[in-house]
Amino acid sequence: MSKRVEDLLDGMTLEEQVAITSGRTMWSTQPVERLGVQRLRVSDGPAGVRGSRFDGPPSLNVPCGTAIAASWDPSLVRRLGGLLGRELVSKGARVHLAPTVNLHRTPVGGRNFECFSEDPYLSAVAAVQYVTGVQESGVGSCIKHFVGNDTEFERTTIDSRIDERTMRELYLVPFERAVRDAAVMSVMSAYNRLNGPYAGDSHWLLTTVLRDEWGFDGLVMSDWFGVKSTADAVNAGLDLEMPGPPVWRSEKLIAAVHAGEVTVETVRECARNVLTLLERTGGLDEPPGPEFSRDDAADHGLIREAGAAGMVLLRNRNDALPLIPGSLRSIAMVGPNAATGQIMGGGSAHVSPTRVSHPLDAISARLAAAGVTVAHAQGCNINKSLPEIDQRLVDSVVLEIFESPEAMDAGEAPRITGTTGAFRFNWFNDPLGRRGSHPYGVRLSMGLTPDHSGDWTFGVESVGSVRLHVDGRLILDNHNIPRGGSFFGTGKPEVSSMVSLEAGRRVDVSVEVRHVPTGMGLGGLNLGAKAPVNPVTIGAAVDAAASADATIVVVGTNDDWESEGWDRTDIALPGDQDELIRAVAGVSRRTIVVVNAGSPVAMPWLDEVDAVLVSWFPGQEFGEALTDVLVGEVEPGGRLPVTFPRRLEDSPAFEHHPGRNGVTEYREGRLIGYRWYDKTGREPLFEFGFGLGYADPVVVSASASGSHRVVAAVRNDGDRDGTQVVQVYAHLVDRTGLADDEPDQRLVGFAKVTVPAGTTRDVTVDLDVDAYRTWDLADSAWATWSGAVELRVGTSSRRIAERITIVL
Repeated sequence: MSKRVEDLLDGMTLEEQVAITSGRTMWSTQPVERLGVQRLRVSDGPAGVRGSRFDGPPSLNVPCGTAIAASWDPSLVRRLGGLLGRELVSKGARVHLAPTVNLHRTPVGGRNFECFSEDPYLSAVAAVQYVTGVQESGVGSCIKHFVGNDTEFERTTIDSRIDERTMRELYLVPFERAVRDAAVMSVMSAYNRLNGPYAGDSHWLLTTVLRDEWGFDGLVMSDWFGVKSTADAVNAGLDLEMPGPPVWRSEKLIAAVHAGEVTVETVRECARNVLTLLERTGGLDEPPGPEFSRDDAADHGLIREAGAAGMVLLRNRNDALPLIPGSLRSIAMVGPNAATGQIMGGGSAHVSPTRVSHPLDAISARLAAAGVTVAHAQGCNINKSLPEIDQRLVDSVVLEIFESPEAMDAGEAPRITGTTGAFRFNWFNDPLGRRGSHPYGVRLSMGLTPDHSGDWTFGVESVGSVRLHVDGRLILDNHNIPRGGSFFGTGKPEVSSMVSLEAGRRVDVSVEVRHVPTGMGLGGLNLGAKAPVNPVTIGAAVDAAASADATIVVVGTNDDWESEGWDRTDIALPGDQDELIRAVAGVSRRTIVVVNAGSPVAMPWLDEVDAVLVSWFPGQEFGEALTDVLVGEVEPGGRLPVTFPRRLEDSPAFEHHPGRNGVTEYREGRLIGYRWYDKTGREPLFEFGFGLGYADPVVVSASASGSHRVVAAVRNDGDRDGTQVVQVYAHLVDRTGLADDEPDQRLVGFAKVTVPAGTTRDVTVDLDVDAYRTWDLADSAWATWSGAVELRVGTSSRRIAERITIVL
């Protein structure tokens, strides 16, 4: 315990201690001005650090969680964490609400892209390095969502029924290791119920396991609007209710103390943890700093490196890749994500990037130097709602916020004026800093220079009514539209209208929002626009492909499909993308498919194409990173952190997801991901750990040194340097008496290595310290395997090159 913190607590009244256990605003806690205690500011992640405003200074956007884990490179993850720690400082915040370490129980989880993997060990390694990197800047990480928040379906009320052994051996592991190995400073409780009680009301979870067993000495905060009780949550060990103003603390907590439901010491412990986090992050005496953008070449280079390092080559028939510019005269680029790639998923992970490199721009620029022409056709559309306006077409984007809608209508001066690069806004508190909920007016204005002539479609979603003008002419007014599902149910659904525009002729676009308070105090605006639609888009793509030496088809999803707030309904590529790929493959000399998605997708066209590269959501340097890989300047460095099923019906939780009657049963137990496919004998489309390179080094021998180290010889017979990830899986030989959900094998170690052409390298793989532990249900304690264990050494969960038997 810190003497400074204890002295402050001694000097605080009960009311002041209660006050700092809840937020004051959406992103900060209550200060104690009388004692000079500052407020704690936090910021969303994990693919960047947004700051306190969706329309604030732009942020660096790093690859999503699956892309990071796909690198299988702990040192790279730590460097990315370091970048995010520095970003956090630039946003004047002390705690980063990241990483997200829930497991991929099902391939359709809406936030899978935020999470690392289906495997607890790979997730744990990534979590430890990510947290370590962030916290090296003297700020804190808040690991989330603790625990069982593995679906967006009814996420705030669903009861995740998970047996203790499954929870201990799978879902708790990344949290446990972040506590023990990275000293993570904060943990965020999950929205869902866990075997009955809400996770935030579970004393077993937040105190018995987290603090008593793991030794956690940091702060536990709620997910946003996730507190469900007063006394139960405080007594369980939930230190901080977020956001503010409080719903369950304040007067209610003081009353609970006076009624004997909560002790004074329990309140003091919550307040102690808030003050301790402030002290550890240097924020006890220093108020949150100004927010600004960090944007330099080194940052761009790291994001670009990480994007390429996570890209996974799944097929490369007849050496379709890499592309050799000198042997090509023309390239066709088609697909809905070619001109505007998807760099991140949706929801709280969204940031406004400092810049964006898109596939078409980057590849065109790189190949132009070699005299290669690039033709483009979109092929099809995948948006559920209208896409954001292409920032390359706009100028002079100004956001103004007014005291009230009436002040805006009357032509009064705005209270806030600033430039922005965003077209999606969420205001979780009053944007003018007033306490409570108030009406206000918002005007977003810009110049738009269309790149196509014809009927453009504009659309808006909003909290409150909206009027949209183009060159002073009203084209859209949604004041008669009732609330729908947008903005967590408080907003109006998208409405759209068309206006005829001429390519190259600049027009003024103005959007005015008349915000009225909602129960959540939430405000918001989404503005989208779509160029005139060509009714024969697939035909245009086929024509482009037929005359090109090679065709790159960039398909995938976007944040209409992968986002906080909803799960996908299947793993099929949305829209007509399957038809597009097949049509192009039928005429193209060489068809290269880039899958720009955060989670697995089905590939019914796989045998019809020459190459498949999974890019995930690779961050703001997407185009440059993709080009680096496609032209062979760098290896496709990734290996799958998740299994790709042939069809959704083959996946582990298919029969139990998303649940019914408010309950989701984890009946598959410990058999998620590759463990399920191993046990059931079902063939995945691509197995966990799989990935190809342009040179494919192979494991030629392996030996064990004790029980926790394997040394493997890796040989590269190719004519270029190659990268390989050596993976070690443990299999308990004697299966007598094992439970039905005992996995056949588990990942216990890995190492990534680059092997020069024509050489052999020895690679040391240090195995997980917990490689052989198992949860004993009878004793409610950890036990260790005994007897013969087979260590399987290979390059994926199914490509095993060597088997070594050791005896424990």
